[in-house]
Amino acid sequence: MLYLSKIIKFIALLGLLVLATACSQEPAEVHYGSDECVHCKMMITDEQFASQIVTDKGKALKFDAIECMAVYQRENADDLQGAIRYVSDYNQPGRWLKAHEAQFVKSEVVNSPMGESLLAFPSEEEAKKHITERPGQLLDWAKVAQVEM
Repeated sequence: MLYLSKIIKFIALLGLLVLATACSQEPAEVHYGSDECVHCKMMITDEQFASQIVTDKGKALKFDAIECMAVYQRENADDLQGAIRYVSDYNQPGRWLKAHEAQFVKSEVVNSPMGESLLAFPSEEEAKKHITERPGQLLDWAKVAQVEM
């Protein structure tokens, strides 16, 4: 009987572990050239501008540009409670940054897929360095989230 009790506890623990990992809010892999932007329906092709929202249930909503994610967020705010927003590091594509921690540049010379020219950097220092080489305006996530397309 004691042996059966241990097996049941093990199975229950294993079940909880599976459930916990099934709802991961880590960024999902983007398949460039085949994944479609949830907002504008364009194919996601440029990893410097990709972004995604991972819901509290672990579903990844992928976008071809930061501005698409910002508009989608505003239009679907009630459904995105507890979601995490990620943006691709402009200088290190494929490295995901949490949007609320990133620093943004609205570039005057670099064009993003949807034309708003929003670039994400991991720090204000890196964003300012970019601006010294290519003109643009510093923004934080609160300002980016208000961008109109």
